[in-house]
Amino acid sequence: MVRSGFGLTPRSIALSLAVHAVLAALLFVSLDWTPTRKPMAGRPQPEPIKAAMVSEAEIERQLQEIRASEEKKRLEEEKAKQRLADLQRQAKEAERKREAEQKRVAELERKKKAEQKRVAELERKKKAEQEQAKQLALKRKTEEERLAKLKKEEQAKQDREAEEKRQAELARKKKLEAEKKRQAELARKKKLEAERKRKAEVERERKLAEQERERREAALQAQLEAERVARLVDAARGQYVPIIRQKVSRNWNQPPNTRSGIAARVQVRLSAGGEVINARIVKSSGDPIFDRSVENAVYKASPLPIPQERGINEQFRSLTLTFKPEDLIS
Repeated sequence: MVRSGFGLTPRSIALSLAVHAVLAALLFVSLDWTPTRKPMAGRPQPEPIKAAMVSEAEIERQLQEIRASEEKKRLEEEKAKQRLADLQRQAKEAERKREAEQKRVAELERKKKAEQKRVAELERKKKAEQEQAKQLALKRKTEEERLAKLKKEEQAKQDREAEEKRQAELARKKKLEAEKKRQAELARKKKLEAERKRKAEVERERKLAEQERERREAALQAQLEAERVARLVDAARGQYVPIIRQKVSRNWNQPPNTRSGIAARVQVRLSAGGEVINARIVKSSGDPIFDRSVENAVYKASPLPIPQERGINEQFRSLTLTFKPEDLIS
């Protein structure tokens, strides 16, 4: 239904207009409409028309009709007003219901959102609890694994300690047995060593006695040999030293103005064949020129004649000779 700006429908407006038109027509008919017109100047005026008189009965009837129409109209207006009031009341009730419905819908929407929020919060809490439960389960599993590992490690440690203790006991027993064997072996070796030492001591004493005997014999032989060699060396010296002096004298160039009464002692080292290895003045004559001439004479005389017999040849490897000017042959 379409309402006007004042809350009236097109039907009520049309009905109101119709009632007012009927009332206006009745009033127009019942009135003695005799307008007074001013006569126009210069024109003849017609005679006024007199309205026919209406009888009182007709008037009463018309009045009754008017009253009945007005009553009808009033009743219709009252009905229209009642309908309008009812419509307005219904409209207000509908508006109230609409607003209430909007409020209810808004409340439902609010409750829906709150429920959705609550459900989301519950879901979040559920997920958080699930995650927490998962973490707790993981921690529990990790802790169980850690405890199992510790238990396993502890059991392994106990087994290892028990095995180490058993091995230590075995090692101790083996060590004791080994020590017993070692002591027995040491006693046996000690006995053998004592026997060996005793035999060695006897052998050493025998060898010492033998060595002493051999030493004495060797010493005696060496003494005899030394005496024999000494005799031979003395004989050889007496035979070879003059020859050596003569050969050195033949190779000596006497320096001029050599003083008489001086002497130079020279040490000569020879090879096995008699070659002069070194000639060195060990006691100077006081005349350096004479000393050098003696050294030069010894070098020039190389090789010197020495005996080649073993034991004697070695005694001639180092000779100490004394030369005087009067002993040298010019």
